[in-house]
Amino acid sequence: MELEEIFAIFSEEEIVVSALKKPRKVSKSPAIMSVITARQIKQMGFRTLSDVLETVPGFDVSMNKNGTREIGVRGILLLDSSKIKVLIDGHSINEPATGGATWLFDSLVVENAKRIEIIRGPGSALYGQNAFLAVINVITKDTDDIDGLQVTASGGSFDTQNYNVLFGKEFGALKASGFFDFFDTEGFSKKIEEDFVFATDPASLTPGRSQNQKERIDLNLKLSYKNLELNSKYMNRKKEGYVGIDNTLSDDTTWRDTYAFTELIYNIKYSEKFNIKTRAYYDYYYSSAEIETRPEGFVDQFTRLFPDGIKSVTRFKEHTLGIETQFNYKVFERNELTFGFQYEWIHQNSVNLDANIFPPTIGPLSSLTDFSHDFPFTRRSATRQIWSLYLQDEWNITKDVDFTFGVRYDHFTRFDSTTNPRAGLIWRFIEDAHLKLLFATAFRAPNFNELFFANNPIEIGNSNLDPEKINTFEVGLGYNFTEHVRGNVNYFFNRIRDRIQKDSQTPSQDQNLGGARIKGIEAELKADWGNDNYVYANYTFQDAEETRDRNRLAFVPIHKANLGFNIGFWKYANANVNTFISGPRPREDGDTRRDLPSYTLSNLTLIGKNFIDNFEIRGSVFNLFDKSYDDPAQKNTVPTDYPQQGRSFIIELRYRF
Repeated sequence: MELEEIFAIFSEEEIVVSALKKPRKVSKSPAIMSVITARQIKQMGFRTLSDVLETVPGFDVSMNKNGTREIGVRGILLLDSSKIKVLIDGHSINEPATGGATWLFDSLVVENAKRIEIIRGPGSALYGQNAFLAVINVITKDTDDIDGLQVTASGGSFDTQNYNVLFGKEFGALKASGFFDFFDTEGFSKKIEEDFVFATDPASLTPGRSQNQKERIDLNLKLSYKNLELNSKYMNRKKEGYVGIDNTLSDDTTWRDTYAFTELIYNIKYSEKFNIKTRAYYDYYYSSAEIETRPEGFVDQFTRLFPDGIKSVTRFKEHTLGIETQFNYKVFERNELTFGFQYEWIHQNSVNLDANIFPPTIGPLSSLTDFSHDFPFTRRSATRQIWSLYLQDEWNITKDVDFTFGVRYDHFTRFDSTTNPRAGLIWRFIEDAHLKLLFATAFRAPNFNELFFANNPIEIGNSNLDPEKINTFEVGLGYNFTEHVRGNVNYFFNRIRDRIQKDSQTPSQDQNLGGARIKGIEAELKADWGNDNYVYANYTFQDAEETRDRNRLAFVPIHKANLGFNIGFWKYANANVNTFISGPRPREDGDTRRDLPSYTLSNLTLIGKNFIDNFEIRGSVFNLFDKSYDDPAQKNTVPTDYPQQGRSFIIELRYRF
């Protein structure tokens, strides 16, 4: 049996790197973690990072007005996912404008993932900004995992087609691996009964069908030669708006995004006790959006006619340069010290705006006009610099007790510095059980949109924002009931301060308003009998409320669960069924609509293999029982929420050379 098979379900002994920035077993890592392996990804039919996260305790995934899959963690639905740090092989892919990663990477390809390491809880003591509620690290395959060429072609519902090439080869001391992925789909389209302007303007396109076409090219390359590594990524994407940027149904809105990064890593091992890792990196992001916020023939409250609707074209670029050096020193046999420093220079420029309205008065113009210099939609040039120092001491006090303490200092050019400690105690109090006691703080820096948005009748930025802050206490208990059955239960308590939220003014502006308290329990049970026969179940309880008025936080269910099973039919076939159960999702304070009802979704994946050498076929049916359900819309937007896809399927053919 392959090592990957053994760890497919029992991930406690999986070697991970995210919790300590160096290899450790999950059971010895001071974090509440989930590990999703490549074998699980294949068997459960996962195609994207969002697919994976829907099955992880404490995570919620919900689609917004633009068709983006946003991520919620432990009671908070993140409208820009800026409270989560997302990494590819340790490289952050959070972009400065939104601070999040899901705008670009909600559909991050996981075909080339070796494993996905998911830390639930703060990670700012190691990772700095955005590691507020969780850290997700996608570890990609290299030459040891591929050793050849793999070609995959798939197609299915909504005119979806996907082509993927995965390769890896050694040339002496040089190792090369990577992948190419092309994806194109019309996307599911649903009837939107009413939009934001339906009740006031006959030009509304509702009732009408949503727009959801997506096209993406994704490239990844990893090179290593002795102590030197080069990692790079390129992604180009085009997508339509689902309902529209202002909750007004549009048939003429398109986003085009280009993202790339290059990272050079140098590892020096001076002795068995001391090593240094240095990485230098550059990230580039270019955004171009053609936006229709009101349809053709729109008449506003002043009876002004907009024959071509309200349209604009926005463009901007972002650049990130950074360097990080990490020192690892084994002080003595049971004590290891980690020290590091990091510098980042982040710059947003090339801001352009063309619009067919005059921004100060929202008056109609006969054609698109360049307002890039007079009325830019955000600050035309903005720079942020970050200097960081971090220290971590990992101490194996006895053979059964581990203690870790870490602290990180971050200094930003636009607000005061922030210091974030964490401490973790792991006690293996009996042979088959361990207890984790964890405490950490974290911060989320305001993103560029929150700081610098301008000349907008709906919302503007606030350059005086402070970071959001969180304190988290966690207790985790894991136990092996038998050699086949393992369970764990975790308790968490979060206290959030200085939450960044929009005020009630027109235009609205982000402010540091109030806080939140969230407490909850996550429980998991897994049983594995070998030969790809296993079952699993997890349950999450999350009680989230505002600190000030005790109102429940919106859109996240109090109760949610996942369960599933996998059956291996000898060496020729595999069947997997996974089911997601969501409890009712509450509305925002002041929204008179009833809560969104509970729902259950089931997915089925079948794999046929070994009938022909190196050939495999996989088929998946999503929303197997064609359940009708919606994802939540904010109050005063779309009255009937955002309807989600019914039953769909995809068939995949794979061949290894």
